[in-house]
Amino acid sequence: MSEERKGFVELVAGVLRRPRETFQYVSERDLTRGLLIVFLMVVLAAASASTYMSKIPLEVLAPQLGQAGVDASQLGGSMGLFAGIGVAVSILVGFGASTLLMHGAATLTGGGGSMKRLFAMHGFAATPHTLNYVLRIADSFISSPSQLAGYFVTNREIENGVLRAVIGTNLFTVFGLAALVYITYAVAENYKIGRGKAFIIALVPYVLYVAINLFSPTG
Repeated sequence: MSEERKGFVELVAGVLRRPRETFQYVSERDLTRGLLIVFLMVVLAAASASTYMSKIPLEVLAPQLGQAGVDASQLGGSMGLFAGIGVAVSILVGFGASTLLMHGAATLTGGGGSMKRLFAMHGFAATPHTLNYVLRIADSFISSPSQLAGYFVTNREIENGVLRAVIGTNLFTVFGLAALVYITYAVAENYKIGRGKAFIIALVPYVLYVAINLFSPTG
């Protein structure tokens, strides 16, 4: 790890362009900066999810309400609010749990690194996801209710549990793959291990997520 401390914008730009070199400059002192990126990601994700869900008709989101005789019009924007809160909580829990999981896996397999530094690095590695949610914010305002309803129904009707769980990871997008590459470099740098081993460790949270969703009662 280099003792030279770079500025916040310089680190973000460096991670996006030269992750292997730039992660050498991310230290435990950058934890607040990394968590700032995560906080921004959470806010953007919650806002986009809330806007998306508030535009989808309630009879599409929860058709069982109408069947039960519930007046869906009384719920107003509640679904959007609940969706935003749910997304925010899930991202925060996922970020914390995945970081702890990677730290444990790297340590148990012989790596020696700082958990605090990994949290900082993971925050910077989440930059592609943050950019993705910026685009989703714009898309949530541009998309019509009918378009969003069609997309929601299409995803809900996916019967293959594995496919549904894999889609839920958001891994197979440009942003998801970029984030995986960045966290691989971060793990390799923090624990001084090979990139192949770091890649496997970085994949562990995704595999666990798919397994939990696949074997859960609602999976």
